[in-house]
Amino acid sequence: MSMIHINNLQSGMVLADEVRDVSGRLLLEKGKTIQPGHFRILKIWGVTEVNIRGNNGGKEETKSDLDSEQFEKIKESTLQVFRHTDLEHPAINEIFRLSVLFRNERKIFETNSNIRLDRVEPVENIDKKKYVKKFSKANITLPEEPSIIFELNEVIANPCSSAEDIAQVVQKSPSLTAILLKIVNSPICGFPYKIDKISLAVILIGTREIAGLALGISILSTFEKIPKELLDMFSFLKHSFACGVISRVLAAHKGISQTEQLFVSGLLHDLGRLIMYCYFPEDSRNILNLSRTTNNLLYEIEKENFDCNHSQVAKHLIQQWKLPILLENNVYYHHNPSEAQQPVPATLVHLADIIVNGLGIGTSGERFVPPLDKQAWEGLGLSPSCFDIVIKQATHQFVALESILET
Repeated sequence: MSMIHINNLQSGMVLADEVRDVSGRLLLEKGKTIQPGHFRILKIWGVTEVNIRGNNGGKEETKSDLDSEQFEKIKESTLQVFRHTDLEHPAINEIFRLSVLFRNERKIFETNSNIRLDRVEPVENIDKKKYVKKFSKANITLPEEPSIIFELNEVIANPCSSAEDIAQVVQKSPSLTAILLKIVNSPICGFPYKIDKISLAVILIGTREIAGLALGISILSTFEKIPKELLDMFSFLKHSFACGVISRVLAAHKGISQTEQLFVSGLLHDLGRLIMYCYFPEDSRNILNLSRTTNNLLYEIEKENFDCNHSQVAKHLIQQWKLPILLENNVYYHHNPSEAQQPVPATLVHLADIIVNGLGIGTSGERFVPPLDKQAWEGLGLSPSCFDIVIKQATHQFVALESILET
């Protein structure tokens, strides 16, 4: 068996695995012989690679490829990124293997985050036990989009509402409209023709998906004033969107139909860190510096010095804004999903975060791959063998991320 790009696909080849789109829709069954008409189906739904029986001309990695000087350097730097994980665990071992290949193909050597630490204050200046109280008094608000989100939810809840009614609400925010249209016209959605109306996007994508995208985009767009010396926002958004994409693809493999909920959860999983950078920049500099000098996990340093971590900060805000309970579940427990009331979706976001950190796509400030919640993994019922195809299914969407985020 071998994964080959559809540009190298030939009629007569036989599928070794079934082919599904990013939402889990079955396109071609396992054992199907490729016919000329199948090429159009694969391109329409954004499928870039398929698993074919035998070699069939598929490119295989040679020993000389894997033994190259570049490969060895990247493998060593990736080992450092995985230093807090158990590489003996089958799931982590497979994610590590795929991360090395991904980084080698894209020549990703850097192990440090893109955050620049200027004017660092002594760590001892952190007021360790008063941070939660300090945060609670910060009066963190969302300026524009929440009113649109609340109105959007009301319209969607009305069974008499049409796609045009929903589109009229979305269009009250020009920036939100522009970003949504860019997303629906990207490989993330994979539609075969240009969509220039929000009402059409609502029909094609679905009301729940549109609501989820609007929620995630509107929240992230409010944190634009974070000091640049603290956070490369473009890198943060790349990390967040990649986690959203991987969460959604994992959900499809798990057979979860409402994958948009997982996309939004992955998109917002590090929301608490944005709040910390935005409202408490000096404290954030301290813990980022401590992470650099100790090589410890950032979220553990947050807990040790602030008596809470970014997941708890996000939970407080999600409750304050009265956002969906499943979103709170997935965001709050994305580092310890076995403790969640709904562990399966939280575990999918947990895995997505591990995978994206391993692949080296963007950063939220964390330099290392977080450890796997082994209990949650055992309860999930997935095989590590799925990670290869999950990453391949998501990779072509990553290419679209940068153009979307530059809007």
